[in-house]
Amino acid sequence: MILEELKQLEIESKDRGIPIIGSKKGRFLYKKVIELKPRRILELGTANGYSGIILGHLGAEITTIDVDAKIQKEAKQNYKRFCINANVINGDGVKIVTEMAKNSSELYDVIFLDFIKKGYLEVMEACIKLVRKNGLIIADNISFQGCQDYKEAVLKDKRLRTEIISIGDGLASSKKL
Repeated sequence: MILEELKQLEIESKDRGIPIIGSKKGRFLYKKVIELKPRRILELGTANGYSGIILGHLGAEITTIDVDAKIQKEAKQNYKRFCINANVINGDGVKIVTEMAKNSSELYDVIFLDFIKKGYLEVMEACIKLVRKNGLIIADNISFQGCQDYKEAVLKDKRLRTEIISIGDGLASSKKL
C-alpha cells in the first residue's frame, strides 16, 4: 500500500516542519482514490508531493500548483521516485485556477485544496466549474480560522453535497451534483 511506502517521507517531512496531510488523512484520500479511480486531478498546494503521491498512485494525471519553487523541486524528485504523472506549476493558485476556469473545457475528477486558507473561498466557484459531475472537491484544514467562510459556503451550496470529515483539523469532501 502506498501509505506504507510513504512512511519515511512522512517522518522526514514532520521532522523538517513541512506541512503534509499525514497518514490519517492520507488514508481518507487513499480510499477516495481507490473508490473513484480518478484520471485527472488538480491540487492546490504541492509542498513536497506527499498528498500528490497518494492522489496519483493509480496513474492519474495530476496538475499541482504552488508558489514555493524550492519545495516544488523536492516534489518533482518525489514524484519521479514514485512514478507519479505530475505537471507542477509555480505560481499563485487563486490566479491560475481562476484563469483555468475561464479558459479550459477540461474537467477534473478530483480537486484537492491544501494551500493558503483564505484562498479556498476565492477558488470555490472556479473549482465547481473545473470539477466534473460526481467529482470531488476535497479541502484540508477545514477547521482553521481562514476556512470558516469556505466551510459554510460548501455546506449551503445546492450544487454540492458536502460532508465534513473529523480527522485532525478536518476535511471537507464536496461532491458536485
